[in-house]
Amino acid sequence: MQIEIEEGMHVVARGKAALIVGPVDADSVEVLLLSTRQKITVGLNEIEFITVPKRSTGGSELLYLTRLESESNDQEIQLALRRHEVLSRLHRKEISVAQAAEEIGVTRSHVYKLRAKHDESMGYCTQLVRRRGNQKNSRHLDPALEKEIEAVLETFRKRAGVTFAEVWRAVQKACMSLNLKCPARKTIRNRMKSSFTCEEVTRLKYGREVAAQMHDSRPGKYKATKPLEWVQTDHTLVDYEVLTDDRSDTIGRPWLTLFIDVYTRVILGYYLSLHPPSTLSVACALAHAVMPKEDFLRRLNLSGFKYPMYGPPFMVYMDNAKEYRSHKYLSSLDRAHIGYDHRPLGKKHFGGHVERLIGTMMNKVHLLSGSTMSNTVVRKRLARDRKPTQTFTEFARWFALEVMEYHSTVHSEIKKTPLQAWQDYYGPHGVVPFPPQITDAHQFRLNFMPQEYRNIRPGGIEFKTRFYWDPVLDPFIGEKKVLIKYDPFSLKQIWVQLDGQFIPIPFADMTLPDITLEEHRAKVLSSQSLESGSFGDAQAAEAHSEAGRIESASIKKTRAAKKQLAAKVEYQKEFSSAEVVKKEKKVAPDYSLPPKPFKGGV
Repeated sequence: MQIEIEEGMHVVARGKAALIVGPVDADSVEVLLLSTRQKITVGLNEIEFITVPKRSTGGSELLYLTRLESESNDQEIQLALRRHEVLSRLHRKEISVAQAAEEIGVTRSHVYKLRAKHDESMGYCTQLVRRRGNQKNSRHLDPALEKEIEAVLETFRKRAGVTFAEVWRAVQKACMSLNLKCPARKTIRNRMKSSFTCEEVTRLKYGREVAAQMHDSRPGKYKATKPLEWVQTDHTLVDYEVLTDDRSDTIGRPWLTLFIDVYTRVILGYYLSLHPPSTLSVACALAHAVMPKEDFLRRLNLSGFKYPMYGPPFMVYMDNAKEYRSHKYLSSLDRAHIGYDHRPLGKKHFGGHVERLIGTMMNKVHLLSGSTMSNTVVRKRLARDRKPTQTFTEFARWFALEVMEYHSTVHSEIKKTPLQAWQDYYGPHGVVPFPPQITDAHQFRLNFMPQEYRNIRPGGIEFKTRFYWDPVLDPFIGEKKVLIKYDPFSLKQIWVQLDGQFIPIPFADMTLPDITLEEHRAKVLSSQSLESGSFGDAQAAEAHSEAGRIESASIKKTRAAKKQLAAKVEYQKEFSSAEVVKKEKKVAPDYSLPPKPFKGGV
């Protein structure tokens, strides 16, 4: 005989009478033991079916009371216990109806209603307050309509970035195709909440990445025990447009590469670039993090400020961008004995410290006139007259000052300033007086310096529109594709590989001021419109236009004159009054005839 397992069915589970509560998985169900009213999970092989397997009304009532008990609060349970105790005494005829009404605090007629529900075998649960209205999660739509709604929702379960309006339109379409009345929007929204998990709802509205950030489990937490032990790095496009040096136009938004020390929250190093992130920007930011900052502050005319954070990190933690997986960059880290690791793919929270730091610094940028803000909604609210006001050099100096301010501001996590946290460990009164030092700073710089190939000419080596010269180059004039390295923070000299050694070569013109790579790029971007042969001002363009007009007018006049002359010639040919001399046919003279006398005439 076939048996369908239903809720409320009487069975024997593990030798005890029980009721089926509901399925747990494909191999087990939840049952309610009638003797102890305890819910347990048993396997299908542990159930014995009664001869007549039908759903019992009493069993359904018991399940309902059990559910009601789990949903009741302490006050309601205490009231039910009190009423059950009084009604039990009334049932045993120990007290009268009037006495029961007085003890319970209700009318005599209400006592009769309570006594009708009283059941000694079921206990106090029969006296629990039964809430009016629809039960929780109850449904009243047509089963065919419910099935169709579930089918539509199932098609959206694994999708991402879908609005509720799309789901609503799909449900309407399905209902119209079946000629069914479509339920209200609120009903469909409630069905989604009951059918989808919180993660599925978030993924449906905002996409997989946001859902992962909000709902993925993150057990455990790495905690650094000292500075430089754990350093995180990442890039961002700064929400600000910088101006050309002559302030006539914008040249775009700079990129920022950051290194943050997790233990102290200090910005160990950074690099501002006018080009997208590359191995160059990563190497520059790391070199800035490792080396002392005195020269950096001097170049920005900020020697009066302190930036004592530096040192080689024990571990650099980064994402999986191409520049962070470059063989050249990783091999340079290996040669410098710096450990590294990459975040798991798609797990942004593994770099949460640097992500939050980027947000903090961008909030400072958003206060500037000309900020592009971080999203299009806020960007639309910006006043039209809020234009950029800073060149790249000015912005680099402003950003350095904001970094100083950040270092001296109390951090919400460590409850002290990042500068104080650093000095508590590295300082005269700290755990260690000085950060780890690089034994050969020059070799470390060369290791991470970007490189290119150039030819050695009689005038020297041309690099970034400047010439570099030293008498040591004399024997190598004419050499092709010589390897050179340069410091992006200072282009006053380059290093040329000659006979296996790197030799420093300064500017050929020693009067030229020092310049950084990004300042050079800013100047190049500023002068891109002034190409060779282009007009330098409006007067040149006006002169060119006037000369063109003269040329056009002279061409028109010449054509008109030629037409007039041709017309005159044609007219004379047609209507001339001059006699037309006819050409007679020449006849040979006859010398046999006598000559005729000349009669004369004028």
